[in-house]
Order: sequence, then C-alpha cells, then structure tokens
Amino acid sequence: MNKVFLEKEIQYQNTDIRPEIQLLLCCTRTFINEKNRKRIKILIQEDIDWKYLLEIAYWHRVLPLLFFNLSKTCPQFVPKDVLNYLQRYYFANTQRSLFKSSKLVKILNIFEENAIPVIPFKGPVLAAATYGDIARRTFGDLDLLVHRKDFLKTKEILMAQGFEPYADSNEKEAAYLKSLTIQEQNAYLRSHWELHLKNPKEQITLDVHQGILSKQFSATYNTEWIWEDTKVISFADKQILSFSAENLIIILCSQGGKDCWRSLNRICDLAEAIRAHSEVNWEKLWEGATKLRMRRMLLLGLSLAHELLDAEVPETIIQKIADEPVVKSLHSQIIMQFYYPTADSLPNSQLKIALFHLKLIEYPWDKTYYCYEHIVVPTIADRSFVHLPKFLSFLYYLIRPIRLMTAHIIK
Repeated sequence: MNKVFLEKEIQYQNTDIRPEIQLLLCCTRTFINEKNRKRIKILIQEDIDWKYLLEIAYWHRVLPLLFFNLSKTCPQFVPKDVLNYLQRYYFANTQRSLFKSSKLVKILNIFEENAIPVIPFKGPVLAAATYGDIARRTFGDLDLLVHRKDFLKTKEILMAQGFEPYADSNEKEAAYLKSLTIQEQNAYLRSHWELHLKNPKEQITLDVHQGILSKQFSATYNTEWIWEDTKVISFADKQILSFSAENLIIILCSQGGKDCWRSLNRICDLAEAIRAHSEVNWEKLWEGATKLRMRRMLLLGLSLAHELLDAEVPETIIQKIADEPVVKSLHSQIIMQFYYPTADSLPNSQLKIALFHLKLIEYPWDKTYYCYEHIVVPTIADRSFVHLPKFLSFLYYLIRPIRLMTAHIIK
C-alpha cells in the first residue's frame, strides 16, 4: 500500500470513528471477503445505534446493500425490527427497479423504431452490469445519452409519447419552462446538457442528455469521445449500447466530482464498476482522462474507491495520486466529512460547490470558462425570477451575478 494511504489508515485508526460508519463501509459492496466478514461480525456486537445506521445508510442510498450483506453474514445479531425494515425496503426497491426497467425497455423500443442511437446509463443498466442485480442499487430517474444532433428530435418524439418537460428544482421554474413556445424551448435546450421529462400517466421521469456534464465543465460537454468507444451488452433480453469500461470509470468519476462526492453510493458505483470490469486498460484510461483534462477528477474518484471500499487500483495510479497535492487535499476533506459528518462539513452552498469544482479543474482557461458559465450565464432560475421582454433579455446577464451575491450574503 502506498504511503499516502498508509498514513491516513494509521491516522483514522487512532481516532474515534463511530462503529455504525465502519459497519456501513464494510457492507457497502457486493462481495464480502473474509477480512470484512470477520470485521462485520465484530462490529455488529458493539453497541450499535441502529436508528443512526439506518439514517446514514438511507442518506447515502445504500440500504439495499446493507440488508444484502447483513442478512447473509450475521442476521442473528441484527434486531428483528431492523432486519424486517431492511427486508421490506429491499423488496420494495426490487419492485420499483423492475417497474422502471420495464419502462426503460419500452422507451428503448421507441428509440429503435425511430432509428435514434441511445445509450442508457446509470439506473437499472448500471445496477445490472456492475452490481449483478438491479435490486442492490437504488435509483430514481432513467438517464439516456443521445447525439447532440438528435437532442431536439428526441424531445419531440418523447413528447408525442406523453412526456412533458419539467424543471427538477421548483414549481416556479417548471411553470416558466412550460410557458415557453416550442421555438423558445428549443433555443433553451441547445445550450443545456440535459432535458428533464416526465410522463405522469406512466409514472416515470427521464433525464435525456446530450452531454455528461454541463457546459461549465467544457471538456466533457462534447460526447463524441464516448460514441467512438462503445460496446454492446445484454439488458432485459435486449442488446443495448453501453460505455467502454474505461469511459464508464471516467464518467462515474465526473458525476461524483460534480456532486462533490457527498454520497457513498457514488463511490460504491465506481468501486463496483472497477470490480466488474477486470479488463480495464489503465493506460488507455489515463490517456483518455489526460485528453479530456480530467486527471484530477479521475484520481480523486479512484483514491476514494480504493481507500473506502478497497477497489483495486494499480500502483502506477496510486503513485499519481500521491504526487498530486490538490487531489490529496480534496481526498482528506471528503474522508473527514464522511467519518465525521456535520451539516457544515458538506459542500452544500453554491459557493462551496463552485470552489470544490474549481479545485478539480486543472487548467486556467477551463477555470475561467467555468466561472463565466457559473457567474454570468443566466439559468432557468434567473429567467423565472423576473420576466423580461426580448429586447431587454441582455439584462439577465446582470441579474445572474446579482442573484448569486444576494443568495451568498443571505446565507
């Protein structure tokens, strides 16, 4: 083990980490080795605060794995009411996952009928491909990636099937989006990386992407690198397009970095993807991350998956982490907020999130572009805040920074 991780391991052994958090880490994986099995049996006989354990497992969206591993390892030591609750949650999650998987198959058939290439990702596809069972992972929306040239056409086809655009933030923004004409909606969508759609009748929500991250992260907005390296996998008796193993790892690291790695399920997705894809070409992966200017994002994700969930990472990658001070600093910050969670430790304000992102971005021009997109370019929230006639729409570029500063001062 590289010294950067060895030092941290010694440091954390000498501190008082709650047994509930240690137990959760041991259970947040699909494969339990003998070392973790013994550790679980020791931890579970301590004075476990089961209410707290369930709360943090729910917050981190890993309750299915907690039940899966406790029920297999030592169910006799789990209070009956706790085990029953976990079992009910597991079965309910299985039903939801099967329901959404069936809806996904129907949606994929629509794309096939209209000859639109599509890559379903996250959701049931990630659960089946990396966790080995859709019941072991929780998910909400269904995520689809399409070519940029097919983005607006996809919206039209899905709206003809009963879907409608919505804003996932609040009702005011949703109402504003609905008030736009078709031409205005299309103009809005051309500059955005995803479209939120819902079908109330089918009880399903979709996130249709033309980019993996928003334009703030300029390097990953263009997705041709993904389409140039896909593979075909089997899902629900269908042959579907999927990411290559290397691109999947890059994408999971980018998604986790975007969310500041606040949730353990993001780290688990990455760790399970590494375990499920023994064919990963690590040299190709590094070259891809370098080309995309995402080396820090990659290294941070791999460092967390390696330390928290024992994901196997080559020594060459471990050394690159040790040589990158920004990654080591962010790694320590995330580890500490996981081991000792407080409301203040999480990057939950726009300013804290932006500062976290800026540390992940490597190149000065990319940092400048991120700041421009974040501070200056109006969002749907700014446009719904006040309605301006077209000839005054340039004022939104002034309203945006004023609203950001006001929100920061109030907080």
